[in-house]
Amino acid sequence: MRGDGNTRGGLLSLSVKIFALWFVAALLAWPAVVLVSPGGADAAGERPGTAVLWLSVSAALAVAVAWWYRPVWPGLRLVPLLGRAVAVLAAASCTVFAWHAAGMPSWGVAGPAGGNALVAVLGCVAVWAALDRLPPSWLALLGALTLGAGIGLALAVDARGAIAVLTGGGTGPQAGLRWGMVLTTVQIAAVALLVIAGWRLFDQWRTGTLAHAGDRSQGQWPPKAGQVWYADVPFREGDGESKDRPVLVVRTGRRQAEVLKITSQDKSRYPEHYLFLPYPKWRRVLDKNSWLELRPVTLDYHRFHNLRGLARYGTVRTVRERVKPRATS
Repeated sequence: MRGDGNTRGGLLSLSVKIFALWFVAALLAWPAVVLVSPGGADAAGERPGTAVLWLSVSAALAVAVAWWYRPVWPGLRLVPLLGRAVAVLAAASCTVFAWHAAGMPSWGVAGPAGGNALVAVLGCVAVWAALDRLPPSWLALLGALTLGAGIGLALAVDARGAIAVLTGGGTGPQAGLRWGMVLTTVQIAAVALLVIAGWRLFDQWRTGTLAHAGDRSQGQWPPKAGQVWYADVPFREGDGESKDRPVLVVRTGRRQAEVLKITSQDKSRYPEHYLFLPYPKWRRVLDKNSWLELRPVTLDYHRFHNLRGLARYGTVRTVRERVKPRATS
C-alpha cells in the first residue's frame, strides 16, 4: 500500500508541476503573442508602460525557471544562469512566431500554441538536465538517438507539418502542424545536445584530458577555473611525495591547471599568504574551517579526481586581484 500511495502522490505532484509549467510557458510566450496579434504591436506602442510590465514579468519568469532547474551540484554562475533564461524565453517565443508564420490563427492561453510553448520549455529543461548530468560521449549518443527518433516520427506522422514550421509555409492540416511543432522542438533540442557535446569533447581533446573524462564527475570534466576539486598534490616539486587535498582551480592550460591549495591547519597568523574560508559559508564544498594558500602551483590533469563544487564568487574575485598567474602548459 505504501508503494501505491507514493506512486499516486508522485503522479499528482508531476501533474501539478506540468500544469504550473504550462501556465509559466504561456506567460513567457505572451509578449510574442501580443506582437503577432492583429493590432498588438500598435497597442503596445500606445501603452509602453504595460508592454514593459509584461516584458519584465516574462524575463523574471525566465530567470525563475532557469534558477529552479539549476543544478544543485556543483552550482551555476550568474552568466550561465542568465544564458539559460534567455534560451527558455526565446524558445517559448519562437513557438508563437513559428505557429503564426505557418498560417495558424492567434491562440488563447489554452490554445494549441500554448501547448507548443510548454513543449519548448520542457525541451529546455530536458536539455539542461542532460547537460548537468551526462558526460559528452553520452550527450552525443542521446542527441543522435533523439534526432533520429524525431526525424523518423516526422516522416511517419506528417513530414509536411515539420516543414511548415521550419519554412513558415502553411502546408498540411492543423493536426500535422501541431505534431510538426512538437517534433521540430525535439529535433532542435537534439541538435543543441550534439553541438554542446561536440564542443565538450573538443575541449577535452584540446586539454589532453579525453582519456580521463570517462570516470570523473560526469559532465564536469576537465576542471574549470572557480571550481574546488580534490587532487593529488605533491609536497614539493620532484620529491615524489604527495597528499590528497582540496584545491581551488585558478586558471587552466592545455595540459595543466593552476591551483591554490586548501588546508585545514590554522593559518590565521599569516593573512598576507592565506585567505580564511569559514565553514558556515563553505559548507557545501569543505568539511571544516580552512585556509586558502595564495601561492599558486601547477598540477597535471590526471591528478584531479573529485569535484566538490564551486568557490564563492567573492573569493574568486579576491584571488584574481591578489594572485599573479604562473605559466601553465
